[in-house]
Amino acid sequence: MNHLEKVKELELPYDQFVLVGGSILDIHGIRKSDDMDVVVSSQAFQTLKGRGWPVDPVFKEKWGRERLVQDVFEIYTDLYFQKIDYYLPFEVLKEMSKQMKGVYIQSLGALLLIKFDIGREKDMIDIKLIEEYLLGQRRAGMQN
Repeated sequence: MNHLEKVKELELPYDQFVLVGGSILDIHGIRKSDDMDVVVSSQAFQTLKGRGWPVDPVFKEKWGRERLVQDVFEIYTDLYFQKIDYYLPFEVLKEMSKQMKGVYIQSLGALLLIKFDIGREKDMIDIKLIEEYLLGQRRAGMQN
């Protein structure tokens, strides 16, 4: 799946969403991801709800906030850092992100931090993959 193209199916203005999570690993060729986590502005979140996107009741019960889920998409309005009880708002995340082919994407550095915070076994594997990728990019840059 081409994540940079698939996310355009949301039909939201480009400055109203940031692609995050496993999609970033897929975009960089680090590992494949079959779902898409997207952080959107409050306005975009309401737009999707207005289009009939369902709220995930299990997520709402567990975390006390809403997430929209449809097809391969999981839609949030922020990133939650559980260990420090901090919600990184969309606007700040967007400022920390970069654009690739007209789509805002989470930086690998920011993804690394959230992976450390979550700390599941699969996140620890992703951390190692990200570190190896970044070090490989650095070595490749030094050879040019």
